[in-house]
Amino acid sequence: MNRPPLPPPAPDVASPAHAASRVRAWPGVLAALLLPLLATVLVHMLSLRHGDPAARGVLHLTEVMRVDDAGLRPPPLVAGVPQRLPHFQPTGGSAATGARWLIARFELAEPARTTWMLALGHRTPVLIYLDGRLLANSVPLDEADVVPRQVQLGDRRLAASVPADWLGAGAHEIAVRVAGPGAGGASLSALTLGAVDAVEEAEAPRRFWLGLRVATLLSALVIGSLLLFAWVFERRQPLHLGSALYLLTLALLLMPYAIDEPPLPAPYWRMLLDGADVVARGLLVVVIVAWAAPHWWRVQRLAFGYIALGLLVDLPAAAMGLPWGDFSHPWPWWALGSRLAMALLALGVAVRALAERPRPRRLGTALLAGLGLWTWCDTSLHALVLPALGVVRGAPDLNVVAYAGWTLWVALLLHQRLVGQRRREQQLRAELAQQLLERSEQLHAQYAALQSSEQARVAAAERERLLQEMHDGLGAQLASAKMLASGGQITGPEMVDVLDACLREMRLAVDVLGVTDGDLGLLLATLRHRLEPALRAGGLVLDWRAIDTPRVPVLEGTGGREFSRIVQEAFANIVHHAEASRVEVWTGRVAGGTRVQIRIADDGRGMPAEPSRGRGLRGMAQRAARLGATIEWRAPPAPERGTVLVIELPLDRPEAPAPEPGGADRGASQS
Repeated sequence: MNRPPLPPPAPDVASPAHAASRVRAWPGVLAALLLPLLATVLVHMLSLRHGDPAARGVLHLTEVMRVDDAGLRPPPLVAGVPQRLPHFQPTGGSAATGARWLIARFELAEPARTTWMLALGHRTPVLIYLDGRLLANSVPLDEADVVPRQVQLGDRRLAASVPADWLGAGAHEIAVRVAGPGAGGASLSALTLGAVDAVEEAEAPRRFWLGLRVATLLSALVIGSLLLFAWVFERRQPLHLGSALYLLTLALLLMPYAIDEPPLPAPYWRMLLDGADVVARGLLVVVIVAWAAPHWWRVQRLAFGYIALGLLVDLPAAAMGLPWGDFSHPWPWWALGSRLAMALLALGVAVRALAERPRPRRLGTALLAGLGLWTWCDTSLHALVLPALGVVRGAPDLNVVAYAGWTLWVALLLHQRLVGQRRREQQLRAELAQQLLERSEQLHAQYAALQSSEQARVAAAERERLLQEMHDGLGAQLASAKMLASGGQITGPEMVDVLDACLREMRLAVDVLGVTDGDLGLLLATLRHRLEPALRAGGLVLDWRAIDTPRVPVLEGTGGREFSRIVQEAFANIVHHAEASRVEVWTGRVAGGTRVQIRIADDGRGMPAEPSRGRGLRGMAQRAARLGATIEWRAPPAPERGTVLVIELPLDRPEAPAPEPGGADRGASQS
């Protein structure tokens, strides 16, 4: 069978919505690439402008004479070489690596009236002389040539008070001995000299950067610790672990600016810092991938691979004390190049995620990735590359700007995530509450239907029992009267008595059915009203002492009918068998008020010592058992005669409803 040829496959074309999303993403991508660069340049220019103390009326000494002399006293300037501050001497290379003196001269038109201050920055130990007199020293004199082996990108600040009598009118000379370069090189900033207030004002930018570093360190330490604890308690959130480790490494990298002395001896402190720098560069990529595009697992593997390789390379280099600024060795090229590659990778991941789905969160991540790249480039350029080329320009370490931004951004993103989870939990709770309400309404409706059905069933059963009792009681009596009347064996008055008994039986049954709330007083009053005429007709005097008649829970519902049958049977036995002339009914509470007792006593001939349990007595005992009551026949105390029937009913609510009556005799019957 010939089939038509299939059409060629359609080329892959992006959906209009996806294409429109990419078009909208281009402004954000350009902003992520350019705004961090502009921000870095602006911060750099502002730091240089506000860091110039000459605008504040103090001396800013930058012209010095350099003398390569390792002595501890200022040498003469015969062999001095002119030089400008700031001064930087890298580790290694062909230049001399010993101590040197940097001597600056200045003149005062009039003597100083107050104490002045001399402020400078340095990396290795320094000795400061003013006009040949020792003014200050950063270390004891016997440690003047002990150079640090720790890496330090920024300078240590030293402020020395200058007595007013040392600064008379005329020419003066400040000589600074700078020890040989350590692991981070040797440096000396410009010398700032002037009144204390003016110098402190000139030092305000430095204090600002120091305060920003300390604040960022503490914030990163606190937020990182909280995230780490959150991950410990909930291991299902690896993002918390990555963010916590990243912030803790940033805090560790900022620690050299906040402490005067390293907590670990060389080279372990540098190994720790270099390792933290490697881990931070890799974790930045991991965290950005987790925030922006969790499905890019290959990029995360690449970042973890860099961390492993970087630790294998940089830790031995730090242990050997290889300098960062000695580019004659291949290690600085690897260190700076690998870190630049990871910064570019982090920016690339953030920008690509922003291009795929423009969102404010992804835009902020991309902006911070770009800021981290450019601030690192600015710091590395001015602290390592330019000094190695002989170009020294004082500039602050701008990495703290990116560190502070990342600390706040991680805290903000995690706060938004926690708030979102909280809102989702509240929404789920509201939905569950609504479902529970709907289910409760359904159950209530079903319960109401079952209750209605049960009420109908109980009513039908009650009607059936009533009809059965009327059939067994009234029906039997009427049938017996009919047979006697048809045989001429009953007189008219006797027939009237039988019919009256039937009417009383019917009225009593109807009255008792109306008492369903367990009111003992109402039940007894109903029985008295219906049975007292029959008792009087039998020659009995009724002594009624039913005073304490509480509400009895077991008499609710059909329990009242069961109790009425017991009392009715007791009266019937007294009338037909006791040969009594008086009946007493008494009620009262017993057993500490937990039970109510009903006593029915007659003055008849009494019960035999071994009474035979006929059908009537058995029925009374069965009905009492169904009520949870006790029933007992006693003899009155001598010399009285007769029988006492004692019934005790519990006043507490029963644990389960009384079982349906069954098997008991219907109606009042004789023993």
